[in-house]
Amino acid sequence: MMSPVTSDPADLHAPASLAESLRDTIRRQIVTTVLHPGDLLLEKSLAAEFGVSKTPVREALQMLVVEGWITLIPRRGYAVSSMGFNDIREVMHLRQILEPAAASAAAAATSPDLRADLEGLLEEQISAPTAPQAVDAAHRFHRRIAVAARNKRALRILESLWAETARAHRLLPPLATYIGADSERSAHRDVLDAIGAGDPERAGAVMAAHLAEAEAEMVRAFYR
Repeated sequence: MMSPVTSDPADLHAPASLAESLRDTIRRQIVTTVLHPGDLLLEKSLAAEFGVSKTPVREALQMLVVEGWITLIPRRGYAVSSMGFNDIREVMHLRQILEPAAASAAAAATSPDLRADLEGLLEEQISAPTAPQAVDAAHRFHRRIAVAARNKRALRILESLWAETARAHRLLPPLATYIGADSERSAHRDVLDAIGAGDPERAGAVMAAHLAEAEAEMVRAFYR
């Protein structure tokens, strides 16, 4: 029997209910492709798997429908949502709106601790033994910048966008090469240096260039 997994301590809010904990667990399974696009989710089966009643499972699934991770199929159950070309473009376009501004704000409030944190996360990305671990370190690098920007609403939106990006990396195997490429690591180094130097204009510009390159690579990977 599988027990619900609680949220990562770094999340904005810990789950306030069993339904939210179940939602987080199922979402994590979708992001990590334990559950694949098109997989059918049944309330009865999930309730048995997690050892709970169907009520919190139903509530969790309804939350995931609202968030776009799954789709209701009348009289059948729920299916894991697909991720297509337009989904990738939408995710990356939103990141390009929010993250350059976050990088600029982080640079305006730079500190030795922030630079040290980013240095450590970049080193984790470089030394990661697997692509998923490198992706995780890269996203924590971006998250640390957004936290430093001190905009909780932007951070909440970005949490969802990073999760979708992580899912894309698992669904598109060619991206495993990109996450370990010199260009990706160099872009993070440029962002780090601009933030560490307290240069908001440059930090925003290099973050925008980095995300534009990442989007182009994701689009190429989609068609390989």
